Amino acid sequence: MRFLEIIDIIKWKIGHFLPRNWGRKWLILFFVGCWAIIFRKPLLQGVGNFLIKEDNIEQADAIFILGGNIFDRSTHGVYLYQKHFSDTLIPLGEVVEKILLTIGNNIPDAKLSKQFMMRELNTPEQAIKPLVKGTSTQEEVEAILTYATKNKYQKIIVVSDKFHLRRIRYTFNKVFKNSPIKVMLSGAPNSSYREDYWWKYEQGLIMVNNEYVKLIYYFLKY
Repeated sequence: MRFLEIIDIIKWKIGHFLPRNWGRKWLILFFVGCWAIIFRKPLLQGVGNFLIKEDNIEQADAIFILGGNIFDRSTHGVYLYQKHFSDTLIPLGEVVEKILLTIGNNIPDAKLSKQFMMRELNTPEQAIKPLVKGTSTQEEVEAILTYATKNKYQKIIVVSDKFHLRRIRYTFNKVFKNSPIKVMLSGAPNSSYREDYWWKYEQGLIMVNNEYVKLIYYFLKY
């Protein structure tokens, strides 16, 4: 028996419960909705996993840490440093967090990250070389290309949030398309939510929603 015939039988059996204009297409949508509810967990995990595009990393000339979310990204960068993937940490960002401005502090992300890695993560000062450049992912990637080329780096590791990685990869592919430098992306786990259950956390919902919007924006603009 074909699928549409089964639909017709079900429609006939429950027809007296439904409005007269209930059509086959609405019944199909109803079943699609039921399947979406039943399989919502793997579907939602797939939505999140699509944004995560990590690399298998190896030893590199430097670990670049993108600005924003200083706690998680810096912590992950130091973890890679401690695992001896590189002896150089380069935090980026010239943005000053608004909450710091409320207390008269205008230190940019790059320098704030350095302070955090030194004071809270016991990282040697000589290992950290802040690069106060970039107010967006695009600007930071361009700054990394300039810096890495100038210092004749061959391999670099770039750290950001896991859900940022697909958009970051797209940006690096565009900016580094004529560069021989090997770029490896490593995602920092977020301390505010679990990536595999992102929809259960407010911050996870905001992050995934914003990242898809930004992904579309980057595809259209760059």
